[in-house]
This record gives sequence, structure tokens and C-alpha cells, in this order.
Amino acid sequence: MRATNIKLLTHDFRTMFQFYKEQLALECMYGHEESNYADFKLEEIYLSLFDKALMMEALNYEEAMTDKHIQQIIVVEVTDLNKTYESLCNKVTVITEPTPREAWGIKCFHILDPDNNIIEFYNAL
Repeated sequence: MRATNIKLLTHDFRTMFQFYKEQLALECMYGHEESNYADFKLEEIYLSLFDKALMMEALNYEEAMTDKHIQQIIVVEVTDLNKTYESLCNKVTVITEPTPREAWGIKCFHILDPDNNIIEFYNAL
């Protein structure tokens, strides 16, 4: 496993985008202030911004919209997605099964940790 992104979920994408691009002067590798998703390079990983409502809609996880504590997603690349899913599905709270996300260029599934933080496991399509 290798952490590749930390996604910050936001209700105010434009303000967050401007903060990381202008105040912190991070290099934007993907997206813009109107895109609702952006990647900023932080050494070996990306700090990603994603509109929270769109992410929760993609996951079909409406409970998270009322949970203000879910503000980030840890993104982990794995070699064998199905094997990772099988090893975790009876041990943790699973939100989604392995699902191709063509628009994202990945196949992924999502779980919750004990504090209800979302962890996304993926591999490229």
C-alpha cells in the first residue's frame, strides 16, 4: 500500500482552491477554481480538494452530509484491489464495493475508520 492523496472535502471549493494556490503557493497539477476538484503537489503525494456534496453523491453516502466530522479522505493505492477488499470487508465498515470510476480513471472502494474518516483504496483502470 502507498498513500497517494489526502482529499480535503469542502463546501466552499473556490475559497479553498484560492487558499492553497495563492496563500500557500502550492503548484496546482490538475483542476482550477471552477472545477470542483483539484490536485496540488506535496512532494510524493497530492493534496486534493473535492466538493463535499459531489463526493458524497458519488459514494451514495448521504449520512456523511450530516456528519460535519468527515472533512477528508485518505487515498491509498493498492496492487490488488479485490484482494484488499476481501481481506477488509468482514473487519471494517465498508461504504462502497470495488467500483470502476471511469471519470476518475480508477477502480476503488471506500471504508470508514473508527472515527468515521473515509479511506479510499484504488488502482488504475
